[in-house]
Amino acid sequence: MDPHLARMLGSQRQCRCCGATFAQLLSLSCDRPDICPDDMFVHDNSALNAQTGDILTEDFCRLGDLRFVRAVLAVPLADTRGEEFILGTWARLEREDFDAFIERFEIGETEELGSRRAELANAIPPDGTPGIEAMLHMRPEGQYPDLQVSDPQHPLYNLQMVGAQLEELLSLLYAYGHDLPSLVYDA
Repeated sequence: MDPHLARMLGSQRQCRCCGATFAQLLSLSCDRPDICPDDMFVHDNSALNAQTGDILTEDFCRLGDLRFVRAVLAVPLADTRGEEFILGTWARLEREDFDAFIERFEIGETEELGSRRAELANAIPPDGTPGIEAMLHMRPEGQYPDLQVSDPQHPLYNLQMVGAQLEELLSLLYAYGHDLPSLVYDA
């Protein structure tokens, strides 16, 4: 394993740009689908069934005819023993699949839904294009579904299949505003 990557995975450090302290590899999360207005209030999940119309909750979003759920997009790290970089993203589902997910979510049985077609609802580097075809793989109760990019021509597909090298990981973190390259090389 690259010694710099080993250091990132095993030491505590502080990001110089945001001041956050990390004990493990940084994971990132999008707080809403890109199409969702920045000023839209985030409700508790219980508000989804209590309100009609457009709504953004901690884990769900309803905008007009569009439906979204929070998901995770895992990028394995090349040359490691199963380490992953996790991106908290949003996935757009068809209305029927969204409704089935909500129904199963409330009783803790989302895993029974298996896999569903979805679209990545956030612009993720290196390509930065939302709306990428994907599959949403349901997981056991309490876990966000896994989002797997389906388009073999998309750079995220390759990162998910082959794994990210240290330089690719640092580039991804930098694209999100985290100045970690200096942390890797500082003594």
